[in-house]
Amino acid sequence: MRTESTEPHIDLNFDCGASPGALKRVEVAGMNYIRLESVSGTVARTSTGYLVVPQGMCVLCVNLKGTIIARAGTQGKLVLIPPRSITFVRSAKLILQAARGEHLTQLLSWEGRVTPLLENWIATKINRSTAGSPRSVACRPIDPQFQSTLARFELAAANPGETMEPLMVSVIYEFVARLMTGSDQVQLAAVPADLPDTIRELILRVRQKPSLGWPLRDAADAAGYSPFHFSRVFKNLVGYGFHEYVDRCRTESAVELLCTTDQAVDQVASSCGFGTTQGLRESVKEYLGLVPSELRSIPEPLIEGLE
Repeated sequence: MRTESTEPHIDLNFDCGASPGALKRVEVAGMNYIRLESVSGTVARTSTGYLVVPQGMCVLCVNLKGTIIARAGTQGKLVLIPPRSITFVRSAKLILQAARGEHLTQLLSWEGRVTPLLENWIATKINRSTAGSPRSVACRPIDPQFQSTLARFELAAANPGETMEPLMVSVIYEFVARLMTGSDQVQLAAVPADLPDTIRELILRVRQKPSLGWPLRDAADAAGYSPFHFSRVFKNLVGYGFHEYVDRCRTESAVELLCTTDQAVDQVASSCGFGTTQGLRESVKEYLGLVPSELRSIPEPLIEGLE
């Protein structure tokens, strides 16, 4: 299944078969130099595909639903793009895997000449780096760092008019600057910034050592609440129940190991606090729509010369 607009700036393709929920790509009108598109659909099974961003082009992917794995060639670094994340792609050819489930992504694409100061800044940053090679993909979670910027993006997209394009340019500068100055992150356990000190300190401890047992009573004592009151307060403040939050931290830690090491899946499950390998499998599938083996598999290139 191929998705493309009348004059495509970027080439996007997924093998979704004849599924009635195949991906749809719709352009949002209102701008001359920047293209905004909505890509949505339901993937019945893990699907392979590719994204080609031509030389001199840039793309911001505001991924709201569904998980995608991106690689710059079969030997390239794996970049996990989870739900509620922002990804910047610059002049690259990526092999993709889309996890099963519902997908919704907003694509902003533009030529580098539209943002000359940003292009110069990126070029200077690359020249000063020790590696000396361009970074073609960068990804970070929306929550909590990009929430206000995302709100500006959504407001501009919902109100086409004379100021839509300048507002989108300001969003691009802020998104890209933050993405290119930080490392890629897999964050399944994001929390608000304005938490009470006792809850914040507890969360920091959980994130540092998610493999511990973390009984509810011990966590409540550490935060200075009764177990019943702690459960209510934690969910109201954080958005997850405490046990779900611990599970998300464990899964986040496990995904990082699965993507960056060759440790056996059962070793990863044990070191991250899962009682069984099946427990790890179920958590990864619940939060990302994938299973651990799919985080490590490398799909065949779909077009000749993609690599």
